Amino acid sequence: MKKYLSWMLAAVSMFLLLSGCYEESTANQDGNLTVTNYAAREISDIIVSHDGQEVAVSPEPIKDTQLCQFTIGPAENYTYVISFTDDNGEKHAREFTDRFGEETQILIAVRYEKGAWIIERDE
Repeated sequence: MKKYLSWMLAAVSMFLLLSGCYEESTANQDGNLTVTNYAAREISDIIVSHDGQEVAVSPEPIKDTQLCQFTIGPAENYTYVISFTDDNGEKHAREFTDRFGEETQILIAVRYEKGAWIIERDE
């Protein structure tokens, strides 16, 4: 059983790849997990982690409708954390659970409203 769990963790980790950060108008946008910053303030060090381990990192700063896209391999009830560092050096994070499949598109929005950072599902 231990061998199986280790193998599964390794397999899931291999499927998680960083696609990168782009301006919203970029034509070549791949990935099934998209983090969009709707704030005029910059965020950086965007991290996707699972079971306490970083699985994808984008250190590039983004702001004002720029986005980062990540590719997550097929997984059911996949619990992950999206975190970032704001322009004051403070870290922010939120946990989500989703199903990732071939046709899955998960959209996450980062906003700065009334003096607070919000990480939520995007529409």
